[in-house]
Amino acid sequence: MEEILLGIDYGEKHTGLAFGRHGLASPLHVIEGSDPNVVKAEIARIAIENRVTKIVMGLPLGKDGKETHQSRVVRRFAKILKIHLKRPVEFVDEFNSSKEAVADAIKTGISQKKRQNDHHLAAALLLKRFYREKEEE
Repeated sequence: MEEILLGIDYGEKHTGLAFGRHGLASPLHVIEGSDPNVVKAEIARIAIENRVTKIVMGLPLGKDGKETHQSRVVRRFAKILKIHLKRPVEFVDEFNSSKEAVADAIKTGISQKKRQNDHHLAAALLLKRFYREKEEE
């Protein structure tokens, strides 16, 4: 069975989404808003409609690789998603992913206006990291 990934850059105000398939990642869109129930419902809709088999979430660890307040928030949300969607959830360290996503967007010629809300680009970058880590195993 083909693995279809949904990359998530979860934030308290914006949540970026991206699809991954065959080792490729593509930005999808950004869910605006801070209500975790609304975010969960939108993620569930997208996951079901697109037959997503696994969720990959960015985990905001500190520079030292240790848990942060935000990483605990992400883990709680991931647990809710896993129960609700009945799909595995894996984490990727998202340290510097937003900066890296902006740099990639600049290289590919994405305008500054389109880069203002870069969370979906960060989600795609998380999927690329996930694929790289799997190759290295």
